[in-house]
Amino acid sequence: MMQSNTPSWFSRWYSLKKIGWVFKWVLLGAMLSYLYLTIQEKGQSLQDIYQLLRERFTVNHLTELGLVIVLTPLNWACESRKWQLLAQKIEKISFFQSLKGVLSGLALGFIMPNNVGDAAGRVLSLQSAKRLTGVGAALLSNGLQFYVSLFFGTVGWGFFILEQLSLQNWPQLTLLGILTATLLFGIWLIISRKKAEVYLERFRWFRWIEPYVDVIAQYELVEIWQAFRWALLRYGVFSLQFGLLLSIFEVSLPILAALACIFLVFFAKTLIPALNFLGDLGIREASSLYFFSFYNIAPARIVAVTLTLWCINILLPVLVGVFWTMKMKWWRE
Repeated sequence: MMQSNTPSWFSRWYSLKKIGWVFKWVLLGAMLSYLYLTIQEKGQSLQDIYQLLRERFTVNHLTELGLVIVLTPLNWACESRKWQLLAQKIEKISFFQSLKGVLSGLALGFIMPNNVGDAAGRVLSLQSAKRLTGVGAALLSNGLQFYVSLFFGTVGWGFFILEQLSLQNWPQLTLLGILTATLLFGIWLIISRKKAEVYLERFRWFRWIEPYVDVIAQYELVEIWQAFRWALLRYGVFSLQFGLLLSIFEVSLPILAALACIFLVFFAKTLIPALNFLGDLGIREASSLYFFSFYNIAPARIVAVTLTLWCINILLPVLVGVFWTMKMKWWRE
């Protein structure tokens, strides 16, 4: 009986997947180590962070904290409205159905790689027999939010290069050029998305995923723009939350410097692959410590800010998402 010496495409894909998981675990370990060493280097500890949290969670800061918490439903309402608009190509869903899908995806991101869990929650919440085509809509939704983060992250990086002499070197300038070119490529890709699909059909690997992403080419520019506006609004909401928490924890920075740091933290979180919810938190903390370190901000304050933001914006909505995920039908008859 003859056996094939060449691995199947599935074997190759599985090997790459394992390499990716190892890379993400190494990256997570590196970020947590950086986080710990940075705090220790400044002569601070977890006790300092805990003390800061106790001092700020009092009636003296009740108004500001209340506003940050109130903005969380608005944050996820923007994302839900964006998903509702894009899901219409597969089936008409209500805002409440869209919200359930979004929060279910957030909850699944706790046990699955973030983008996989997010797409799964949204797609599984659909009722249509063709709901798997919702994968393309979910990719477009995430792509629009990524583009917003890329734009403001590029602006933030440009500001940093102008402000920090240590960053005015060719590697940092090259990165700025790459980010700018990526922005322009994104515009071209959206305008020429139908031509891009025709071109990709030449490749065998694309034919396998085409049924799931073909929906992207079916959107009109006006439909994409409508969804993009909600992505912009959502970005503004969680940037405002970040800024309010900086004020609550008495992180004093010029407004432009604070905005640049906020933009870069969100961009790092968007760009760097996270294994799960712990990786997402690690990215927030490590990137925040790096960018705010240029302004000599105490690490304990920055960790307290990002930890509070994560609990309010991610952990609380996940608890709601878990409830809806348990009631979800995972397959159709």
